[in-house]
Amino acid sequence: MGAENFGLIMAGGQGTRFWPYSTEKKPKQFLNIVGNESLIKQTFDRLKKFIKPENIFIVADKKYLELTLKSIPGFNKNNFIEEPSPRNTAPCLILSNIVLSRKNSEGNILVVPADHFIPDQETFAEEMTDALSMAEKKFILTSGIKPYIAHTGYGYIKFNRDNSSVSGNTTFFSVEEFREKPGLKEAKAYMNAGNYFWNSGMFIYKLKYFKEFLKEYSSEYYDFYTELEKNYENKEKFKNIFNSVRPESIDYALMEKVKEVKMFGAGFEWNDVGAWLSVYELNEKDENNNVNNRDNILIDSKNSLLFSTEDKPIALLGLENVAVINTDNGILVASMDELQKVKEVISKLKKK
Repeated sequence: MGAENFGLIMAGGQGTRFWPYSTEKKPKQFLNIVGNESLIKQTFDRLKKFIKPENIFIVADKKYLELTLKSIPGFNKNNFIEEPSPRNTAPCLILSNIVLSRKNSEGNILVVPADHFIPDQETFAEEMTDALSMAEKKFILTSGIKPYIAHTGYGYIKFNRDNSSVSGNTTFFSVEEFREKPGLKEAKAYMNAGNYFWNSGMFIYKLKYFKEFLKEYSSEYYDFYTELEKNYENKEKFKNIFNSVRPESIDYALMEKVKEVKMFGAGFEWNDVGAWLSVYELNEKDENNNVNNRDNILIDSKNSLLFSTEDKPIALLGLENVAVINTDNGILVASMDELQKVKEVISKLKKK
């Protein structure tokens, strides 16, 4: 069999930063956070513009199968890869690689999270198609996002502008290193340097090369891959092996070590929809810079976010820089500057 293209959507996240709208039972990827469709449906539709629908797979906990089928009408449940337990992205991608390699180990794969917002589908399709072609040359490819602020919540990719190659209309640069979330001083330095882009968390590679990269650069996870592959038909043992592995991100387990990595600067608009602040940034604002998703009332209020799924109206009087989130799961009232602390609410709720 020759090369064919696969798409893999990682949909196992809990979406804790979007409480009280997003919950473990129905996390953000299955909700209409931005736009009129769920984020996972938008992601699937984005991929099917250049990858056959029958070659698009979703990997997540089994409890999200029904939500997946409801969110994507016509999705083949046989294309749902069940994670025995959440073990972060390295075990997740190893599991998926084993499943898809049994279909065609010569295939090239594009891995994307389920919850990104990318409105420019045409540019996305063109650049990712070029990246899938480049994967034939035994590289792991990723898209970097040019930073417009000194963001401390994203990882960064340092690349070499003087070492480049072209596939189609897309230029790929050699990656020198991955840097984890920096402090503000470092983030400002990265912006000024010009050769540090945000890590988008999207990866492209050939299935058979992924295993070879693990063998060369990540012996612990290569051994894990081998054991899983050997016990693929023994469901109980396969599950036990998977559940026993050390959870780790693919960045730490592999990407920071591999030398054969290239990055292209994304030509499409991108937002990881990581927290409520993203909803504020991505939606239309009124004359006072407020975002209001329903017919709520704002009087003498500015720079605020009102988001409700309930019929009861919200009234905001004389306030600035405030977020009010009203759902049947709870009510969140916060300063816009403190929205990143929502995860702390989840911790306290679990203790209760």
